[in-house]
Amino acid sequence: METDLIDACLKGNMNSFSFLVKSYKKPLFTYLFRLCGNKDYAEDMLQETLLKVWQNLKKYNEQNKFSSWLFSIAHNVAVDTLRKRKVRNNIIYMDEIHEPDNNLNPFTILIAKESGAKISNAINKLPEKQKQVFLLRQHGEMTFKEIAELLKEPINTVLGHMHYAVDKLRKELTEKDE
Repeated sequence: METDLIDACLKGNMNSFSFLVKSYKKPLFTYLFRLCGNKDYAEDMLQETLLKVWQNLKKYNEQNKFSSWLFSIAHNVAVDTLRKRKVRNNIIYMDEIHEPDNNLNPFTILIAKESGAKISNAINKLPEKQKQVFLLRQHGEMTFKEIAELLKEPINTVLGHMHYAVDKLRKELTEKDE
């Protein structure tokens, strides 16, 4: 399916491009938002990412996963943008990303928001490399090999970043619950 959409895009069909990236918009935005902590910057980076994807679609190698290629572009856009703007992360709250389900009762929504805020705070406290690896793995659904290639680091280093990130998150979240 993606291959057919990519072929149609390469022929200039914008509708196909819309269908191609539709399922990736929310995870891409979430990834970018968690990296920069600013909704407006994340939206700008998302638009820049999609523009670069459209402009460079002919360079996409179908032997690789499209999602990995897409998140690689998003990651590079984010790194460039953050370097230029020197943005420091703010506290990120999950309710800024996700609209609550109206079918849930207010208590459930409150618990979900509080849990989301705790998780976001914990992620924001991670060192930059650990945070990048964790977010690429969770939101980009990239393999560790793909993350290692993107970050230009040995796979064992990437695995170490993930291990320490998960360990720090586990400690941070269990300490707050006690």
